Amino acid sequence: MSAEAETEYRRYICRVCGYIYDEAKGDPDSGLPPGTRFEDIPDDWYCPDCNVTKADFDRLQPRAEDPVQDAAAQAWRSPLADDPEAVVIVGGGMAGWAVAEELRARDPERGIRLVTADRGDYYTKPRISTACARGAEPDALVEESGPARAERLGIELLPHVRLLDIDRGRRRLITPRGGIPYGDLVLASGASPRRLDIPGNGPAPRVVNTLDDYRGLRDELGVGARVAIVGGGLVGCELADDLTAGGCRVDLIELAGQPLAGLAPPQLGEDLAAALAGRGVALYTGTSVTRLDAGEPARPASRLTLTTGETLEADVVITALGLQPNIDLAVGAGLACDRGIRVDATLATSDPAIRALGDCAEFDGTLRPYVGALRAQARVIAQRLVGEEEYYVPDAGTVQVKTTSLPMQVCPPSAGDAATGEWVSVQGDGAGRRLEFHAHGRLAGFALSGALTRETAAMEARLGEPVATADTRARLAS
Repeated sequence: MSAEAETEYRRYICRVCGYIYDEAKGDPDSGLPPGTRFEDIPDDWYCPDCNVTKADFDRLQPRAEDPVQDAAAQAWRSPLADDPEAVVIVGGGMAGWAVAEELRARDPERGIRLVTADRGDYYTKPRISTACARGAEPDALVEESGPARAERLGIELLPHVRLLDIDRGRRRLITPRGGIPYGDLVLASGASPRRLDIPGNGPAPRVVNTLDDYRGLRDELGVGARVAIVGGGLVGCELADDLTAGGCRVDLIELAGQPLAGLAPPQLGEDLAAALAGRGVALYTGTSVTRLDAGEPARPASRLTLTTGETLEADVVITALGLQPNIDLAVGAGLACDRGIRVDATLATSDPAIRALGDCAEFDGTLRPYVGALRAQARVIAQRLVGEEEYYVPDAGTVQVKTTSLPMQVCPPSAGDAATGEWVSVQGDGAGRRLEFHAHGRLAGFALSGALTRETAAMEARLGEPVATADTRARLAS
């Protein structure tokens, strides 16, 4: 091995949350000094952001040097009709880039174009939900610029493009700049936050879903800023936890009786409420916002009126009400859609020349807006496009809740099982619990918190196995 190779530091990405382990930086908080090689990390080390093991990390390709400033628009300077067999990917998020990388690894020759509404810079979106606590500047979250990534992969990046339609008959994307032909089309259009139209004269609430959203939020957050978050689901709880750890004063407003009501069993919802309160979050449950009004010159903060009659003041108001898949383009093109774009086990839509993945895709009636799912889907699409027989098999569907005050991993039961089964407390207390969902005498789901989240892989392996019924547990207890 050359001296240069010996000193070249590598980077590895967590498949679950997108955390990057950089050998050059190490993980000093976990006792790994800068320069610690990945293979030298102890087996009992865990991802700082989500607690999975090093076995859940993949090596990242080396960064490319960023080309000259105007290189991102270079593709538009050459004729776009010269490669009607190109694979065209719509969306410059993690899903779109994953397809480009997987396909290029299998086919070094085929033309690939990636079309995106923004610059196309690559970053891992889950890291946004823990960025304030780490004091991360927005630009520091960019792992690789769009132009650099496109150059490294040998693809054409078409940035800042507004798509108007899909001409399926002629296999062309329609844009204000002209048509873009495709041989195969991959839709990775993602999802957008649901917005709430709140009466009043106050400014529209913010949403936090993209790097640009985070950049705008950071611009508004002063020292000790008062933040009101409407929605105590997954995103709302993660934001409340992160912003409070970053020094903000946070009010979390949730219509249900506890946070994560639609995901976690009640016992864990109560534990999380206590953990957030311990961090400093003021939690308002069983209520919603009836008005949002602008403040007075002497008190410029926005004023929120709740259904209980209480009023709150906030420097920043955020709504966190879940995501809506971006399917307008697919619907307009006549593709079969329900909540998302319907795909089969090959990730093909109702048009065999068009595939979809990630937040916008719906497989077997279920949306799977998670990093692990989109990476698996990207591999299947790439294999299919090079002629390999491969089918998408969903994973367990475990949801990681990145609340550092109380980390959680929840594998919810299916709708059918949820109607007939029950949550059973098996182990632990408020510092860490293991609950199992039992249905028809088998393990149909689980929920872990605290240190017990490290048992996620073992619990996933047990799904479907027989468990003790309520009658059996009663006999054993007696």
